[in-house]
Amino acid sequence: MAKRSSYDTCQKCGASVKPENISKHMRNLHGTDTSNAVSHRNRNLIIGVVLIVVIVALSYNSVFIKSTPATSEQPVSKQLAADAQESAIRIPISEVSTSAKWYTYDSDGLEVRYFLVKGTDGKIHLGTDACDVCYKNKKGYTQDGNVLTCNNCGKIFAINNLGVENLSGGCWPSYIPMKIENNNVIIQRTDLNAKQFMFK
Repeated sequence: MAKRSSYDTCQKCGASVKPENISKHMRNLHGTDTSNAVSHRNRNLIIGVVLIVVIVALSYNSVFIKSTPATSEQPVSKQLAADAQESAIRIPISEVSTSAKWYTYDSDGLEVRYFLVKGTDGKIHLGTDACDVCYKNKKGYTQDGNVLTCNNCGKIFAINNLGVENLSGGCWPSYIPMKIENNNVIIQRTDLNAKQFMFK
């Protein structure tokens, strides 16, 4: 005689039925096909597992993948140098316009950001995309017409006044020396390397 424990109890009529015959019992006596219920259960289980995998993957990305914070709202151009042995960076004057252009310079694996822009005075103005005071916040500047605005403290600077040393203290796009030669803006690598501390 088979043990009672090897039988399932029908939820509809209370009959004891072997597990392998439960589907047949439900179909023949109660007109119910349990195979669909099983497939629905399986489908729900699969959907649940997929959702868990997606949630875990998203959590992993947000926790373990380090994202680089934006230091300026402006597009940035990578500074390309023809020869890493050259002591200076050369940027064609033709690249410079009244719309500021932001660049990055690789200083021993650290990106130093700076901008070039032509003022209404017709001169080219150069500055670090970091303030002498606010640089620790790493927010840089945004252009609005003929002025640049500090993204940290909101101070506004006329472009025509930029490209000189900060003599009064306070917020100011940090000065980088440059010269114009053979239709190029010449910036010494040592001067860019000197700004590395602002971007650590």
